[in-house]
Amino acid sequence: MKVYGMTYALVRSEKPTQEIVQDIFISLWDKRLTLSINHLPSYLYVTVKNKTLNYIASQITREKYWNYYKQFIPVQEDVTANAVEFNELMEALEDGIEHLPEKSKKVFRLNHLEGHSISEIANLLNLSEKAIRYHLTQSVKKLRLHLKDYILVTCLYLIC
Repeated sequence: MKVYGMTYALVRSEKPTQEIVQDIFISLWDKRLTLSINHLPSYLYVTVKNKTLNYIASQITREKYWNYYKQFIPVQEDVTANAVEFNELMEALEDGIEHLPEKSKKVFRLNHLEGHSISEIANLLNLSEKAIRYHLTQSVKKLRLHLKDYILVTCLYLIC
């Protein structure tokens, strides 16, 4: 009887098979004085079956607990790197805004950074809504060119 082959057929993994077979023969050796075995192949067959079932049950339990435990492991984020990238992006945005013409700069800040509507900005600056739209369009075009190197970082922040 081939104990290894039978164990491997049930476990389908080399290392656990080797450990189970080793445990079987160590146990057999340790109990050699007290065991009364009438038919060795039958004894080995039952022992292999029991040891492999115990191993499979322990693996199922381990897998179940591991899956449960994984739910509570906090997802690690590289907070420092994200903060540095965000700060670099904000500095580049501020630099780009500073290079805009004065009216476009004011309109962009009021709309995109302070959240005012086009009609509110038109009333505040005493300009037409069409002029506000023009300044917004021009400032976005210029900032898009200025921030082209940061577009990947920007997309990542929008996605996350």
